Amino acid sequence: MRRTVSRKQEAVPLPPTIIAALASVLCSRPKTTAKARACVTHTERGREMGVIRRISSLDPKQGLGMAASNNGEGGGGLVSGPPQGFEGNGMVRVSKDSEEFILLRHRFYSSIGSLVPHCSLVDLHRVLYSTPSRRTRWEAFHRSLEAVAQKHGGNANDKFAFAEASKDGIIQIVNDGFDVSRPPEDGGYFGLGLYVTPEPVAINSVMSSVVGRDGLRHVLLCRVILGRTEEVVRGSEQSQPSSVDFDSGIDDMKFPTRYVVWHPEVNNRVLPLYVLSIKVDFRSRGLHRELSSRPTSPWISIRNLICVLSKCLPRSTMCQIKKAHCEFMERKFSRQQLVSRIRQVVGDKILLAAIRSFQAKRAAAASLSSSRRRD
Repeated sequence: MRRTVSRKQEAVPLPPTIIAALASVLCSRPKTTAKARACVTHTERGREMGVIRRISSLDPKQGLGMAASNNGEGGGGLVSGPPQGFEGNGMVRVSKDSEEFILLRHRFYSSIGSLVPHCSLVDLHRVLYSTPSRRTRWEAFHRSLEAVAQKHGGNANDKFAFAEASKDGIIQIVNDGFDVSRPPEDGGYFGLGLYVTPEPVAINSVMSSVVGRDGLRHVLLCRVILGRTEEVVRGSEQSQPSSVDFDSGIDDMKFPTRYVVWHPEVNNRVLPLYVLSIKVDFRSRGLHRELSSRPTSPWISIRNLICVLSKCLPRSTMCQIKKAHCEFMERKFSRQQLVSRIRQVVGDKILLAAIRSFQAKRAAAASLSSSRRRD
């Protein structure tokens, strides 16, 4: 049973150690490179990935995707009402107050980093697999998942990735599957297949998407079965794996910006889960300053703090923290206000323990690295 820590009263002064720790959090800034964000949030994103995997594995007879524990709201945070846009076309809007929306928004914002103020998530729709044709595709995906996992010792290497399309194009994909008769996007530079964008470079998919009449860009968050990947050189005319040992392509093994799913297997290995509707606006100033002036902290960054707290706090509490973090990334309030909100939700004792735990692990890792260099 988790221990509940009461909130501190405003009149009670904080110990100097807590004041110093919180001050360091206030001045810390996360690194903005895709590689750094992937390292910082690896553990927490793994937990989020597990939640989304469970959503995508639910029986479509039950509507597919009834996420558990959405603040007591029925239907996993779904919004009912007359069909509008994506609604009524194989998708349903997810409530902005639901844990499901908060989790996906935080995951997306963590991927695009400092660009959040210019790329806000306006709406989220979940793909439903309740009709016979969609259920057939859902079943085909999970058969492929099992087959590829069996081929590679239990690891299908499934990832989340983005595919961009117009609003009408997304509706067609959801209802009929991906059109493999069309030539691939991006000039077909990486062979004949469907190109999807890895999460750490989600901004590439957003900026490649079509701006609709409503001023929004739409991208599909998909679950993709990669299996064993092979690097595909630019200008390749490859249309299938080079040998039976491989299953999919990738443009760069170290820092991928494209996954390539070969056309014969696209609708068996790519499962659309959500449609993210994004408002992109680069008219506001200060972007260069935001990207270039990133002081570091000897203590802990907000992202690392969230990662540490996620190991000891319930999901409902973490959703409150992630919601506040998203609003901070959208520049709705200051860093001081963010830390104040985290303190109110978590309590100072747990917050200080999390900071100390991170410091201890970082010191141990640095010591181990130093000893290895000496050897």
